[in-house]
Amino acid sequence: MRKPFLLIKIIGIFILFFQTIAFSQTKNPPKKDSVKLSTPAKGKSVTKKGKTELSLFGSMNLSNQQIDDKNINGSFNYIYDEVNSNTYKSGYSGGFRIDRITKKNRQVGLVLSINRVIAGNYYNNKHTVAPFIDDFTHYKADNQFTTVSLGTHLKPLLAKGNKHKLYLVVGPSFDYRISNFSSNSLVNNVGRSAFVNGDIGAEFDNNGYYVLFTHYKYGQEILNTNIPVRLSRIEVGISIKAKDLF
Repeated sequence: MRKPFLLIKIIGIFILFFQTIAFSQTKNPPKKDSVKLSTPAKGKSVTKKGKTELSLFGSMNLSNQQIDDKNINGSFNYIYDEVNSNTYKSGYSGGFRIDRITKKNRQVGLVLSINRVIAGNYYNNKHTVAPFIDDFTHYKADNQFTTVSLGTHLKPLLAKGNKHKLYLVVGPSFDYRISNFSSNSLVNNVGRSAFVNGDIGAEFDNNGYYVLFTHYKYGQEILNTNIPVRLSRIEVGISIKAKDLF
């Protein structure tokens, strides 16, 4: 069963977190959110402000699910070797991101995306009735579904050249499933609605023209305790500023 009010609350928490880390450097700012720097040559002042930019991005993702199905005793039996692939399979993502550079030259980001997840499945447990039946599992996990994702990231600068910058990316993200569940998940009442992820990765900024990124997301399913599922994803993609596209 979907929990839209829970989704709204969690999105609100992430947005609040983003606002906190983005503007924490201006806790006691001047009235116009600016810092005046003296210019000895002209005896005047200039204003340095935080900078916010909107970008669009697309990426390919490779996903794997680790499934602990020891607590389910369903009505169906599936041959273990047919449903257990233990591989990473490819999907795709797209969305937009808001990057803010604070007045202290610290970068933070808010990311909203739609993700088509196609995952390889690894079942931690298997049942057997040797020698009559091959190894089997009672549960066949959905390995294709669509989520909406919201994340907030800190981006400390790792290296800087004349025209290039390399950032480390760390922070939390949240995935909420928006596609339908399979009949197997509905019968066993084990449909997974939400994941909370820890994200880490790197981003390469080519003089502001585009950003190449790779992120690793490790998520834990939070709304179903019967069959704990951990979702691992590797995302590789490119981000371009919206003003350069339109």
